Amino acid sequence: MAEKLNDDILTLISKNLEGVASEDENLRLHVWISISESNKKYYLELKNIWEAASLNPAHNKIDTGEGLKRVIDRISITQSDKKVWIYLERIAAVLLIPVTVGTFLFTHYRLDSHSLSGNPVYNEVYAAFGTRSALKLADSTLVWLNSGSSLRYPDRFIGTNREVELKGEAYFEVKSDVSHPFIVRTSNFFVKATGTKFNVLNYESNSLSEVTLISGKVSVNELINGEKSNLISTLLPNQHLNFDKLNKTIKIRDEDSYKYYAWKDGKLIFRNEPLSDVVKKIGQVFNVDIQLKGSQLQEYRYRATFQEESLEEILRLLKMTSPVDYEEIKRTPLPDGSFPKKQVIIFQKNQLKNN
Repeated sequence: MAEKLNDDILTLISKNLEGVASEDENLRLHVWISISESNKKYYLELKNIWEAASLNPAHNKIDTGEGLKRVIDRISITQSDKKVWIYLERIAAVLLIPVTVGTFLFTHYRLDSHSLSGNPVYNEVYAAFGTRSALKLADSTLVWLNSGSSLRYPDRFIGTNREVELKGEAYFEVKSDVSHPFIVRTSNFFVKATGTKFNVLNYESNSLSEVTLISGKVSVNELINGEKSNLISTLLPNQHLNFDKLNKTIKIRDEDSYKYYAWKDGKLIFRNEPLSDVVKKIGQVFNVDIQLKGSQLQEYRYRATFQEESLEEILRLLKMTSPVDYEEIKRTPLPDGSFPKKQVIIFQKNQLKNN
Protein backbone atom coordinates (compact mmCIF):
# COMPACT_ATOMS: atom_id res chain seq x y z
CA MET A 1 0.00 0.00 0.00
CA ALA A 2 1.06 3.61 -0.50
CA GLU A 3 2.17 5.70 2.45
CA LYS A 4 -0.82 7.10 4.33
CA LEU A 5 -2.54 9.71 2.22
CA ASN A 6 -3.31 12.90 4.09
CA ASP A 7 -5.26 15.83 2.71
CA ASP A 8 -2.04 17.62 1.75
CA ILE A 9 -0.83 14.75 -0.45
CA LEU A 10 -4.26 14.35 -2.04
CA THR A 11 -4.30 18.05 -2.85
CA LEU A 12 -0.79 17.88 -4.37
CA ILE A 13 -1.74 14.91 -6.55
CA SER A 14 -4.96 16.57 -7.67
CA LYS A 15 -3.26 19.86 -8.56
CA ASN A 16 -0.48 18.00 -10.39
CA LEU A 17 -2.95 15.99 -12.47
CA GLU A 18 -4.84 19.15 -13.38
CA GLY A 19 -1.59 20.90 -14.33
CA VAL A 20 -2.03 23.77 -11.87
CA ALA A 21 0.59 22.79 -9.26
CA SER A 22 3.44 25.21 -8.58
CA GLU A 23 7.12 24.25 -8.92
CA ASP A 24 7.37 23.85 -5.13
CA GLU A 25 4.25 21.69 -4.98
CA ASN A 26 5.53 19.43 -7.76
CA LEU A 27 8.84 19.08 -5.92
CA ARG A 28 7.07 18.09 -2.69
CA LEU A 29 5.00 15.53 -4.58
CA HIS A 30 8.11 14.19 -6.28
CA VAL A 31 9.73 13.63 -2.87
CA TRP A 32 6.65 11.76 -1.63
CA ILE A 33 6.59 9.56 -4.75
CA SER A 34 10.27 8.71 -4.38
CA ILE A 35 9.82 7.49 -0.78
CA SER A 36 8.50 4.09 -1.84
CA GLU A 37 7.55 1.98 -4.84
CA SER A 38 3.97 1.77 -3.55
CA ASN A 39 3.71 5.58 -3.55
CA LYS A 40 4.98 5.67 -7.11
CA LYS A 41 2.59 2.93 -8.25
CA TYR A 42 -0.36 4.64 -6.57
CA TYR A 43 0.41 7.96 -8.27
CA LEU A 44 0.74 6.27 -11.68
CA GLU A 45 -2.59 4.48 -11.21
CA LEU A 46 -4.23 7.80 -10.37
CA LYS A 47 -2.58 9.48 -13.35
CA ASN A 48 -3.57 6.73 -15.78
CA ILE A 49 -7.25 6.74 -14.79
CA TRP A 50 -7.31 10.55 -14.63
CA GLU A 51 -6.05 10.75 -18.22
CA ALA A 52 -8.64 8.21 -19.34
CA ALA A 53 -11.35 10.22 -17.60
CA SER A 54 -10.16 13.39 -19.33
CA LEU A 55 -11.50 12.02 -22.62
CA ASN A 56 -14.94 12.74 -21.20
CA PRO A 57 -16.05 16.26 -22.31
CA ALA A 58 -17.43 16.84 -18.82
CA HIS A 59 -13.93 16.53 -17.34
CA ASN A 60 -13.23 20.23 -17.68
CA LYS A 61 -16.15 20.98 -15.40
CA ILE A 62 -15.05 18.68 -12.55
CA ASP A 63 -14.00 20.39 -9.34
CA THR A 64 -10.45 19.56 -8.22
CA GLY A 65 -11.46 17.88 -4.97
CA GLU A 66 -14.46 16.11 -6.45
CA GLY A 67 -12.41 15.00 -9.47
CA LEU A 68 -9.77 13.38 -7.29
CA LYS A 69 -12.44 11.62 -5.23
CA ARG A 70 -13.94 10.13 -8.40
CA VAL A 71 -10.54 8.93 -9.58
CA ILE A 72 -9.80 7.30 -6.20
CA ASP A 73 -13.23 5.65 -6.26
CA ARG A 74 -12.50 4.31 -9.74
CA ILE A 75 -9.17 2.91 -8.58
CA SER A 76 -10.93 1.10 -5.73
CA ILE A 77 -13.39 -0.41 -8.18
CA THR A 78 -10.58 -1.40 -10.55
CA GLN A 79 -8.59 -3.08 -7.78
CA SER A 80 -11.62 -4.97 -6.43
CA ASP A 81 -12.31 -6.29 -9.93
CA LYS A 82 -8.70 -7.46 -10.25
CA LYS A 83 -8.16 -5.37 -13.41
CA VAL A 84 -4.53 -4.61 -12.65
CA TRP A 85 -2.49 -2.25 -14.84
CA ILE A 86 1.21 -3.06 -14.56
CA TYR A 87 3.70 -0.25 -15.16
CA LEU A 88 7.18 -0.98 -16.52
CA GLU A 89 9.44 1.82 -15.35
CA ARG A 90 11.22 3.75 -18.03
CA ILE A 91 11.91 6.91 -16.00
CA ALA A 92 15.60 7.03 -16.93
CA ALA A 93 14.72 6.91 -20.63
CA VAL A 94 12.60 10.06 -20.63
CA LEU A 95 13.90 13.43 -19.43
CA LEU A 96 11.63 16.45 -19.29
CA ILE A 97 13.51 19.66 -20.14
CA PRO A 98 11.25 22.63 -19.35
CA VAL A 99 11.55 25.91 -21.19
CA THR A 100 9.24 27.36 -18.57
CA VAL A 101 8.32 25.85 -15.22
CA GLY A 102 6.51 22.57 -15.87
CA THR A 103 5.64 19.32 -14.18
CA PHE A 104 7.88 16.29 -13.89
CA LEU A 105 7.11 13.37 -16.18
CA PHE A 106 6.74 9.64 -15.64
CA THR A 107 6.29 7.32 -18.61
CA HIS A 108 4.23 4.23 -18.16
CA TYR A 109 3.22 1.16 -20.10
CA ARG A 110 0.23 -1.11 -19.89
CA LEU A 111 0.92 -4.83 -20.06
CA ASP A 112 -1.63 -6.26 -22.44
CA SER A 113 -2.14 -9.17 -24.83
CA HIS A 114 0.31 -7.67 -27.33
CA SER A 115 3.21 -7.64 -24.89
CA LEU A 116 2.35 -11.16 -23.73
CA SER A 117 2.47 -12.37 -27.32
CA GLY A 118 5.97 -10.96 -27.81
CA ASN A 119 5.01 -7.90 -29.85
CA PRO A 120 6.42 -4.48 -28.91
CA VAL A 121 4.52 -2.29 -26.47
CA TYR A 122 4.02 1.23 -27.79
CA ASN A 123 4.39 4.35 -25.73
CA GLU A 124 3.66 7.97 -26.61
CA VAL A 125 5.46 10.95 -25.12
CA TYR A 126 4.29 14.56 -25.37
CA ALA A 127 5.99 17.93 -25.11
CA ALA A 128 3.44 20.46 -23.91
CA PHE A 129 3.40 23.92 -25.45
CA GLY A 130 6.24 25.98 -24.05
CA THR A 131 8.33 22.90 -23.17
CA ARG A 132 10.79 20.50 -24.74
CA SER A 133 11.27 16.80 -24.00
CA ALA A 134 14.15 14.42 -24.66
CA LEU A 135 14.22 10.65 -24.68
CA LYS A 136 16.45 7.70 -25.54
CA LEU A 137 14.96 4.90 -27.64
CA ALA A 138 15.66 1.19 -27.25
CA ASP A 139 18.35 1.29 -29.98
CA SER A 140 20.13 4.22 -28.23
CA THR A 141 18.80 6.76 -30.72
CA LEU A 142 18.36 10.16 -29.06
CA VAL A 143 15.25 12.27 -29.70
CA TRP A 144 14.35 15.83 -28.72
CA LEU A 145 10.67 16.86 -29.02
CA ASN A 146 9.72 20.48 -29.59
CA SER A 147 6.77 22.36 -28.14
CA GLY A 148 3.34 20.88 -28.93
CA SER A 149 4.78 17.64 -30.37
CA SER A 150 4.37 13.93 -29.72
CA LEU A 151 6.26 10.76 -30.60
CA ARG A 152 4.88 7.23 -30.66
CA TYR A 153 7.56 4.56 -30.37
CA PRO A 154 7.95 0.88 -29.35
CA ASP A 155 9.73 -0.36 -26.24
CA ARG A 156 11.93 -2.40 -28.60
CA PHE A 157 12.48 -2.61 -32.36
CA ILE A 158 11.81 -5.85 -34.22
CA GLY A 159 11.87 -6.64 -37.94
CA THR A 160 13.90 -4.92 -40.63
CA ASN A 161 12.97 -1.30 -39.84
CA ARG A 162 13.12 0.90 -36.74
CA GLU A 163 9.97 3.00 -37.06
CA VAL A 164 8.49 5.84 -34.99
CA GLU A 165 5.54 8.19 -35.59
CA LEU A 166 5.90 11.95 -35.18
CA LYS A 167 3.39 14.76 -34.80
CA GLY A 168 5.00 18.19 -34.66
CA GLU A 169 8.76 18.68 -34.59
CA ALA A 170 11.69 16.56 -33.41
CA TYR A 171 15.46 16.36 -33.70
CA PHE A 172 17.01 12.89 -34.09
CA GLU A 173 20.50 11.53 -33.48
CA VAL A 174 20.08 8.07 -34.95
CA LYS A 175 22.21 5.16 -33.78
CA SER A 176 23.95 3.72 -36.84
CA ASP A 177 22.59 0.39 -38.09
CA VAL A 178 22.76 0.01 -41.86
CA SER A 179 20.85 -3.27 -41.88
CA HIS A 180 17.93 -1.77 -39.94
CA PRO A 181 16.93 1.63 -41.39
CA PHE A 182 15.42 4.20 -39.03
CA ILE A 183 12.10 5.63 -40.25
CA VAL A 184 10.28 8.72 -38.97
CA ARG A 185 6.70 8.58 -40.18
CA THR A 186 4.38 11.60 -40.27
CA SER A 187 0.88 12.04 -41.68
CA ASN A 188 2.22 13.12 -45.08
CA PHE A 189 5.70 11.69 -45.55
CA PHE A 190 8.45 9.66 -43.95
CA VAL A 191 12.19 10.16 -43.53
CA LYS A 192 14.48 7.16 -43.89
CA ALA A 193 17.99 7.05 -42.40
CA THR A 194 20.52 4.58 -41.04
CA GLY A 195 22.79 6.59 -38.75
CA THR A 196 22.62 10.38 -38.93
CA LYS A 197 21.43 13.65 -37.34
CA PHE A 198 18.39 15.46 -38.73
CA ASN A 199 15.37 17.60 -37.82
CA VAL A 200 11.78 16.97 -38.93
CA LEU A 201 8.93 19.51 -38.72
CA ASN A 202 5.36 18.58 -39.59
CA TYR A 203 2.70 20.40 -37.57
CA GLU A 204 -0.81 19.65 -38.82
CA SER A 205 -1.71 23.35 -38.61
CA ASN A 206 1.18 24.32 -40.90
CA SER A 207 1.00 23.82 -44.67
CA LEU A 208 4.80 23.58 -44.86
CA SER A 209 6.76 20.54 -43.75
CA GLU A 210 10.53 20.76 -43.26
CA VAL A 211 13.46 18.36 -43.05
CA THR A 212 16.96 19.57 -42.17
CA LEU A 213 19.97 17.27 -42.41
CA ILE A 214 22.94 17.93 -40.14
CA SER A 215 25.12 14.92 -40.95
CA GLY A 216 24.92 11.67 -42.87
CA LYS A 217 22.25 11.06 -45.49
CA VAL A 218 18.45 10.72 -45.51
CA SER A 219 15.70 10.16 -48.05
CA VAL A 220 12.38 12.00 -47.80
CA ASN A 221 9.39 10.14 -49.21
CA GLU A 222 5.85 11.38 -49.73
CA LEU A 223 3.05 9.11 -48.55
CA ILE A 224 0.28 8.55 -51.09
CA ASN A 225 -3.07 7.49 -49.58
CA GLY A 226 -1.19 6.55 -46.43
CA GLU A 227 0.46 3.52 -48.02
CA LYS A 228 2.37 3.98 -51.27
CA SER A 229 5.39 6.26 -51.27
CA ASN A 230 7.10 8.53 -53.75
CA LEU A 231 10.68 9.75 -53.31
CA ILE A 232 10.72 13.51 -52.78
CA SER A 233 14.47 13.96 -52.41
CA THR A 234 17.68 12.64 -50.92
CA LEU A 235 19.39 15.20 -48.69
CA LEU A 236 23.05 15.86 -48.00
CA PRO A 237 24.53 17.55 -44.91
CA ASN A 238 23.40 21.17 -44.28
CA GLN A 239 20.55 20.89 -46.75
CA HIS A 240 17.12 22.15 -45.72
CA LEU A 241 13.97 20.92 -47.49
CA ASN A 242 10.63 22.74 -47.57
CA PHE A 243 7.69 20.62 -48.73
CA ASP A 244 4.40 22.40 -49.41
CA LYS A 245 1.72 19.86 -48.54
CA LEU A 246 -0.99 21.71 -50.47
CA ASN A 247 0.57 22.27 -53.89
CA LYS A 248 3.30 19.58 -53.58
CA THR A 249 6.16 21.99 -54.33
CA ILE A 250 9.68 21.38 -53.02
CA LYS A 251 12.48 23.79 -52.17
CA ILE A 252 15.95 22.67 -51.08
CA ARG A 253 18.58 25.09 -49.81
CA ASP A 254 22.18 24.70 -48.69
CA GLU A 255 22.73 26.79 -45.58
CA ASP A 256 23.76 26.86 -41.95
CA SER A 257 21.43 24.26 -40.48
CA TYR A 258 21.75 25.16 -36.78
CA LYS A 259 18.97 27.75 -36.75
CA TYR A 260 16.51 25.00 -37.68
CA TYR A 261 17.28 22.83 -34.67
CA ALA A 262 18.59 25.40 -32.16
CA TRP A 263 15.23 25.04 -30.40
CA LYS A 264 16.57 21.87 -28.72
CA ASP A 265 19.05 24.11 -26.91
CA GLY A 266 16.31 26.53 -25.89
CA LYS A 267 16.98 29.04 -28.68
CA LEU A 268 14.86 30.72 -31.33
CA ILE A 269 17.17 32.02 -34.06
CA PHE A 270 16.01 34.40 -36.79
CA ARG A 271 18.43 35.56 -39.48
CA ASN A 272 17.02 38.34 -41.65
CA GLU A 273 13.67 36.58 -41.92
CA PRO A 274 10.25 38.07 -42.77
CA LEU A 275 8.41 39.20 -39.67
CA SER A 276 5.44 37.14 -40.82
CA ASP A 277 7.57 33.97 -40.49
CA VAL A 278 8.95 35.15 -37.14
CA VAL A 279 5.54 35.63 -35.50
CA LYS A 280 4.30 32.34 -36.98
CA LYS A 281 7.18 30.49 -35.31
CA ILE A 282 6.67 32.27 -31.99
CA GLY A 283 2.96 31.53 -32.07
CA GLN A 284 3.64 27.89 -32.82
CA VAL A 285 6.02 27.47 -29.89
CA PHE A 286 3.73 29.10 -27.34
CA ASN A 287 0.37 28.06 -28.86
CA VAL A 288 -0.70 31.68 -29.35
CA ASP A 289 -2.63 33.23 -32.23
CA ILE A 290 -0.46 36.19 -33.35
CA GLN A 291 -1.92 38.50 -35.99
CA LEU A 292 0.39 40.80 -37.91
CA LYS A 293 -1.44 43.95 -39.04
CA GLY A 294 -0.26 46.13 -41.92
CA SER A 295 1.14 45.12 -45.31
CA GLN A 296 4.47 46.87 -44.69
CA LEU A 297 5.20 44.61 -41.74
CA GLN A 298 4.67 41.36 -43.63
CA GLU A 299 8.08 41.51 -45.32
CA TYR A 300 9.92 43.47 -42.65
CA ARG A 301 13.17 41.57 -42.05
CA TYR A 302 14.08 40.66 -38.52
CA ARG A 303 17.27 39.34 -36.93
CA ALA A 304 17.46 38.10 -33.34
CA THR A 305 18.31 35.18 -31.07
CA PHE A 306 16.03 34.41 -28.15
CA GLN A 307 17.15 31.94 -25.50
CA GLU A 308 14.82 30.59 -22.82
CA GLU A 309 12.71 33.79 -22.87
CA SER A 310 9.01 33.64 -22.06
CA LEU A 311 6.40 34.84 -24.54
CA GLU A 312 6.05 38.10 -22.63
CA GLU A 313 9.80 38.71 -22.74
CA ILE A 314 9.98 37.95 -26.46
CA LEU A 315 7.14 40.36 -27.25
CA ARG A 316 8.79 43.07 -25.16
CA LEU A 317 12.14 42.57 -26.94
CA LEU A 318 10.41 42.53 -30.31
CA LYS A 319 8.86 45.89 -29.51
CA MET A 320 12.23 47.31 -28.37
CA THR A 321 14.17 46.17 -31.46
CA SER A 322 11.72 46.70 -34.33
CA PRO A 323 9.15 49.32 -35.43
CA VAL A 324 6.21 47.46 -33.90
CA ASP A 325 3.91 47.55 -30.94
CA TYR A 326 1.50 44.89 -29.72
CA GLU A 327 -1.66 44.32 -27.77
CA GLU A 328 -2.83 41.19 -25.98
CA ILE A 329 -6.53 40.57 -26.48
CA LYS A 330 -8.48 39.93 -23.29
CA ARG A 331 -9.90 36.42 -23.25
CA THR A 332 -13.46 35.74 -22.18
CA PRO A 333 -14.83 32.28 -21.30
CA LEU A 334 -16.63 30.32 -23.99
CA PRO A 335 -20.13 28.91 -23.36
CA ASP A 336 -18.63 25.62 -22.12
CA GLY A 337 -16.48 27.43 -19.56
CA SER A 338 -13.17 26.96 -21.40
CA PHE A 339 -10.99 29.80 -22.69
CA PRO A 340 -10.02 30.41 -26.34
CA LYS A 341 -6.41 30.46 -27.48
CA LYS A 342 -4.51 33.56 -26.42
CA GLN A 343 -4.46 36.28 -29.11
CA VAL A 344 -1.84 38.95 -29.73
CA ILE A 345 -2.05 41.70 -32.34
CA ILE A 346 1.22 43.18 -33.63
CA PHE A 347 1.02 46.46 -35.53
CA GLN A 348 3.33 49.20 -36.74
CA LYS A 349 4.24 51.85 -34.19
CA ASN A 350 2.24 55.08 -34.36
CA GLN A 351 -0.48 53.36 -36.36
CA LEU A 352 -3.80 51.93 -35.27
CA LYS A 353 -3.72 48.16 -34.78
CA ASN A 354 -6.87 47.66 -36.90
CA ASN A 355 -5.41 49.31 -39.99
